[in-house]
Amino acid sequence: MEAFNQQAEAQVRQRAFQLWEERGQPEGYETQFWLQAEREVRGEDDGIGATVNACSAKSGGGSDGPR
Repeated sequence: MEAFNQQAEAQVRQRAFQLWEERGQPEGYETQFWLQAEREVRGEDDGIGATVNACSAKSGGGSDGPR
């Protein structure tokens, strides 16, 4: 069971990093990217992209993401 948890954590870490890079490496969104990655790895992603929208709203960047 622990091996699975370590594997899942590694997948989440890799996906969170990928999300961060895709969004232009913004500062201050580590938790949002991590939580989004956890949802995706667990198969709970609803496809809405709430994290992306939250980043855009916080940055004032509109629908095209953080600037």
